[in-house]
Amino acid sequence: MARNRKEPKDQVAFERLLDWLHSPDWEKRFRAAEGLGKTKDPRAIKPLTEVLADTDEYVRESAAWALGEIRDKRVLEPLIRAFDDEDKFVREGAVGAVGKLKDARSVEPLVRVLREGDESMRRAAEGALADLGATATEALTGLLEDEDWDVRWRAVRVLAEGKDNNAVEPLIRALKDENKYVREAAVLALAELKDNRAVGPLIEALDDENKYVREEATNALGELGDTSALEALYKALSDKDWGVRWGAANALGELKDKRAVEYLIRSFKDEVRYVREGAAEACQRIGKPGVNLLIEGLKDSDRNVRRWCAWTLGKIRDQKAARHLIMALQDEDGGVQFAAEVALSELEE
Repeated sequence: MARNRKEPKDQVAFERLLDWLHSPDWEKRFRAAEGLGKTKDPRAIKPLTEVLADTDEYVRESAAWALGEIRDKRVLEPLIRAFDDEDKFVREGAVGAVGKLKDARSVEPLVRVLREGDESMRRAAEGALADLGATATEALTGLLEDEDWDVRWRAVRVLAEGKDNNAVEPLIRALKDENKYVREAAVLALAELKDNRAVGPLIEALDDENKYVREEATNALGELGDTSALEALYKALSDKDWGVRWGAANALGELKDKRAVEYLIRSFKDEVRYVREGAAEACQRIGKPGVNLLIEGLKDSDRNVRRWCAWTLGKIRDQKAARHLIMALQDEDGGVQFAAEVALSELEE
């Protein structure tokens, strides 16, 4: 009959580690706990649990880590008790170890830490709850109504990592949160979940009063790839903040719809170079469907438009642009001439 548990490869070494747990030398006890964790042998649970009460904080921290490595649900209660250890690193280690167990019973105590713990404990609880995935979704969505914005913000971040589409509707509601950091985190989370139910609400977020929320909304819409966002992104190309304009250009490139090229070419006139570059790169991603409009742009009255059209045509490498680029070598602007020369060399490669 097969044995239910795995015997350690070196029984003598295993027993030596158990002996070292009682050494007067704290470093030996520390190394022993660490070594027992690496064996992942459930026979080490009881002695390691006892070591959680060791007088040395480094040893207790090592024991908490080791119990998490064994991943046996019997260690849950001792680790939860260690949440109240006097040493912050032991507490954090215990929280992290609990996350590795992926035990639904840990959701409530971890949520309590997220609400009541200090900064470091809240951060540790975030990671542990993220490890639980969809198991924690219901409890986390409940935290989106918490009075403390920091708790709401952390809950949103964990929901993003949980990759559970049951969180989409609560996250959409979080786009209306009174706190800008929560709204921004909700945008980022919806981008991670990639659920098209978020497209409409993210379009609305392009009108948010906070520029960072608007910018992240452009990025999210680009990642979702739904062309119903085209008109809203065209509008965002005129946003007062250049970061939003850059994000809108980038998003239009991600959508790869040739209808966007006309609007992107207009952004070649933007006062901020990063926006002009973003628009050119977006046209490059759209590629050959936009070549005719870029060729037309070589005749624009604005020299920046002519320069960036030439640059982009070189990157797309469509031979039908060659004749027009040769003509651009005679442009009155030296920058356009140089861009056309570089583009022609790229067509020859």
